[in-house]
Amino acid sequence: MGALYLPTGKTIFLTGAAGFIGSHLGNRLVELGNKVKGLDNFYHASGQPLKFRCETGAVQDGTHLAILAKNCDVIVHLAAVISIDNSIEYPEGPLDTNTTGVLKTLETARRQDIPFVFASSSEVYGATQATSMDESHPLDSQSPYAATKVFGDRLCFSYRRTYGMDINVVRLFNTFGPYQASDGYGGVIAKFVRQAMEGKPMTIFGDGSQERDYLYIDDAINAYLMALTESFDGPVNFGGGKPVSVIDIARKIENLVHLIAPERKAAWEFGKPRRGEVQKLWCNADKARAMGWEPTVTFDEGLERYVRWATT
Repeated sequence: MGALYLPTGKTIFLTGAAGFIGSHLGNRLVELGNKVKGLDNFYHASGQPLKFRCETGAVQDGTHLAILAKNCDVIVHLAAVISIDNSIEYPEGPLDTNTTGVLKTLETARRQDIPFVFASSSEVYGATQATSMDESHPLDSQSPYAATKVFGDRLCFSYRRTYGMDINVVRLFNTFGPYQASDGYGGVIAKFVRQAMEGKPMTIFGDGSQERDYLYIDDAINAYLMALTESFDGPVNFGGGKPVSVIDIARKIENLVHLIAPERKAAWEFGKPRRGEVQKLWCNADKARAMGWEPTVTFDEGLERYVRWATT
């Protein structure tokens, strides 16, 4: 990704700013010479030290949103309750944050005439129905969480059409890297590494044949930098383009943990399949590539980086 996609000198309002992606993005924006105003409820903060001020608050609070958005050049809406498992057990949990939150934030952008970037998700697609998923793939969400992301994704579409707003929709596939949560709120890679380092078996739900398309955090941040400098013609996918099965991830982590910490003996165990789990996600990122974005970190490189970070 060239210098064309490096925003500088902007004032950016970032919701979900203390989370995994938000903390990486906010810090990177500051490093590039931007001013960042952050908002987060800090329920699931990443723990990464922030290089910008982040206020505590809820994205459902329109008054607070309006104050923080004043004189900003763009709003990036990352705030969401993201746990698929929790959304299945407690479906009301993500509803208010992921629906009312995006509505309130969009309204703030509309009233103050501020460009808007929305964090959608590959989960909006459900399981891959073709060789890979491009942006025209049906939106067949398979969990309550995914359904709320479809709502936000399509609400952005309607606001762009109805009000002529400047809105970019970023559909990231499975992102991983340092400071990702390793509890029930986190991703499978972070969970597996934590279990392996604790001497516990990595828990694989189902038979491990489920496949995901992974994206290292550096490339995810580059996707948002592009969204802050370019105008998207509809949603844009960002992913590595090479699905990896859960059982293969466990094997790779087993090997890496053994190299880094030979005293650890990583293993795995199988559990019951998870309800609402998508069997396969496979990203077609041709649209992003045509705009100049390319993943720069392979899955194996990113996995080794993460394991070394998590074990030091």
